[in-house]
Amino acid sequence: MRGGAVVKDVEIPFGNRAERRAGLAVQLGFTAVGVLLMFLSYGDGHLAAMVVGPLLAIAGLIGGGVWRRKARLRRLLVEPQGLRWEEKGRSWAVPWYELAGVALSRGGPKSTLWLHLAPHDPRAFAATYRGVPAGPHGHWVELPDDIGEELLDLALKRHAPQLYRGHVAHYAGGLGASM
Repeated sequence: MRGGAVVKDVEIPFGNRAERRAGLAVQLGFTAVGVLLMFLSYGDGHLAAMVVGPLLAIAGLIGGGVWRRKARLRRLLVEPQGLRWEEKGRSWAVPWYELAGVALSRGGPKSTLWLHLAPHDPRAFAATYRGVPAGPHGHWVELPDDIGEELLDLALKRHAPQLYRGHVAHYAGGLGASM
């Protein structure tokens, strides 16, 4: 409680059930048409359909799988204790006291929203929090869509005002030191 008011966790959902269902329908549709073409071409001996059928089935499996993976359900929770990412098989949580700074950035090929975590001790952080994505530029978490950008901005201002640095340059060198 702060000032007599209950401070609630802020949940920002990512992914979409309807998109996952659409991806599955596309995946099953292309695969079924491809398999049907393979069987029909086998009986008639059409060489083109024998080649197109398997290609269509493989394209359906791969394309639908990628689509469903992009739309998988995930959520980021900003709590008084820290940050928590919940995703099937890839969940992690980081308390605020482990971080020297937190920032948002926008960049990359599709102008993606990123969450940057700057730990006090990067080596100890990497060893302790192995589930937090890390790359050559530090701990940058790619957020699947920017629907919750304003909500995330407000949540970080509310729960970590001493750590939150707002929007920063994407993949700026030495960013952790400037936080």
